[in-house]
Amino acid sequence: MTKPFAGVRILDFTRYLAGPFGTWQFALAGADVIKIEPREGDDIRQGALAPEWGERGLAPGFMAISTNKRSLTLDLKKPEAIEIVKHLVRDADIVWENFRGGVMKRLGLGYEVLSQINPKLIYCGVSGFGATGPFAETATFDGRIQAMSGLMTLNGDPSGGPMRAGFALADVGAGITGAFAVASALYQRTHTGKGQFVDVAMFDSLLNLMALQVADYTVAGHHQAQFGNGSTSRKPTADRFKVGDGYLVLAVLTDKQFFSLLRAIGREDQVNDPRWKDWASRTEHKAALREIIETAMAKGTPSEWSERLNAADVPCGDILTIAQATQHPQLAHRHVLQDVDTPYGKVRLP
Repeated sequence: MTKPFAGVRILDFTRYLAGPFGTWQFALAGADVIKIEPREGDDIRQGALAPEWGERGLAPGFMAISTNKRSLTLDLKKPEAIEIVKHLVRDADIVWENFRGGVMKRLGLGYEVLSQINPKLIYCGVSGFGATGPFAETATFDGRIQAMSGLMTLNGDPSGGPMRAGFALADVGAGITGAFAVASALYQRTHTGKGQFVDVAMFDSLLNLMALQVADYTVAGHHQAQFGNGSTSRKPTADRFKVGDGYLVLAVLTDKQFFSLLRAIGREDQVNDPRWKDWASRTEHKAALREIIETAMAKGTPSEWSERLNAADVPCGDILTIAQATQHPQLAHRHVLQDVDTPYGKVRLP
């Protein structure tokens, strides 16, 4: 099968994560992505967590989001390099960059210049705060956006203070947003024959990912607080529970699931208890409900209980490490992890 973006050429000036994650989506889907780097390479080639790979310029994180891309080194401070870019732009469909606002324009490679060379060009700029506004030219990384967006006030437990997500969610969110925006611009070009400037901001993107939480405040004035491992539904049976020698996450959100849970843990005697008649009552007595659930599941392992509950159609999940998740038979069935060739042998990447 022909991949959906086969024949689409991207000049990829992106670095770090927010930009490269977006161009990676296109590379996976068949686009010819030419990654343009300085002579020393993208900074994330030098990974601190795996020094032996970092010294090779192939840090695991770099490889993870660079599969199917080609590389070209250019010193963009030299006029010759700028001319090479302008030559390449003639046959390109997309230029994608995530420099600080204004950098490409100062290099003479802004949208206004390149679109004159190729009117069909789609130019995507990814930045912390977008191409316009009082923060447009300020330096930005994932942590700053997680802090400013309100995300950190939702994560973790109240006793521990605000907490970042365990991965670069602001970067990845902007990458996905950029990929969808550029794909939309490509589709629109089929009707208009014209390119356009696509302006992607990490700040905007993360607020958009948190649309439900933002609307809770803007519409209802509700300030969401940290709620640990609880579900955004706030239902007491959608949380992390102590099970045997570990933990299990339950995602019990409907009446049918709730009563199936009681039966599956051997507490049929609780089915008609008035404390559990509806979600308001269950929430009011959530401490007692937790004690019943955890006492019933005190014997046995999380995996044993997971198997038993899933067999009873009670949604739950084992808490796996990344090492365990990568060995999961469901991922193997769907070929999520694949072998990729490097000069140093095969590596397994998502």
